[in-house]
Amino acid sequence: MSAAQATADAVPECDATISGASVAGMLQLLKLRELGLRVRLFEAGSDVGGTWYWNRYPGVRFDSESWSYGYSFSPELLQDWEWPEHFVAQPDTLRYLNRVAERFDLRREMRFNSHVAAAHFDHAASHWTVTLEGHEQASAPPLITALGPLSAYTLPNIPGRDDYRGLACHTARWPREGLDLKGKRVGITGTGATAIQTIAPEVGSLTVFQQTPNWAAPLHNSCITPEEQAGIKASYAEIFERCRQTATCFIHETDKRSVFDVTPEEREAFWEKLYSEPGFGIWVGNSATC
Repeated sequence: MSAAQATADAVPECDATISGASVAGMLQLLKLRELGLRVRLFEAGSDVGGTWYWNRYPGVRFDSESWSYGYSFSPELLQDWEWPEHFVAQPDTLRYLNRVAERFDLRREMRFNSHVAAAHFDHAASHWTVTLEGHEQASAPPLITALGPLSAYTLPNIPGRDDYRGLACHTARWPREGLDLKGKRVGITGTGATAIQTIAPEVGSLTVFQQTPNWAAPLHNSCITPEEQAGIKASYAEIFERCRQTATCFIHETDKRSVFDVTPEEREAFWEKLYSEPGFGIWVGNSATC
């Protein structure tokens, strides 16, 4: 390799590298910058968002309360931003993350369309070397991976899959321009939350391929009223403290009673109450012991 090529293939020196402009990656960048470190963040996509950048299929939205999901480090941001729904759709989440990136000027240390192909640790020098698909490299003592488990995807191992010439896509790579499924004969593999959210009612026919039948509870979503908005903004300290105290980091607290501490009638009434409430209370707000 020539000296000129080596120079061209080197990213400017930095103190830390981050892989992924996700919700976590953006926060790590901000915190490392506050420590006075020179940071480089590499993102395979063309902009910020991580899961909320890649997943844009119809119906994708929060399953946790939107106002408990945002960043808590900036009181000013908490007061300026208004979530439109208790469980917002993907476009609103991505709009929020773009606002954060702009407000704190995070993009100046980010490299987009930069897929990390490899990362090697040098024990002698005690640093990581990150190699991008275009052969550029960056070295720094810490490498923070903010890849997340929800952006990677797997295609079904079906004979003839790669020979199919019709319209097909994975929900994790839904086209930005969308898909017109109106009146079409549609097949979908899987019955998880994504599959339930994706298919619009205007399809001509729908065939679901599943291994195990699934069950879903109603979300009970609604718009946030001005009165609710004011109450949320006045309660952020309590909201985030409750999230810190709960095992799942949701606002819902687990009922400490055993399922056998109450009568069958009380138990039934309690479960009906959880079922009629919004969010994950039906799951994480249930009894701690059975």
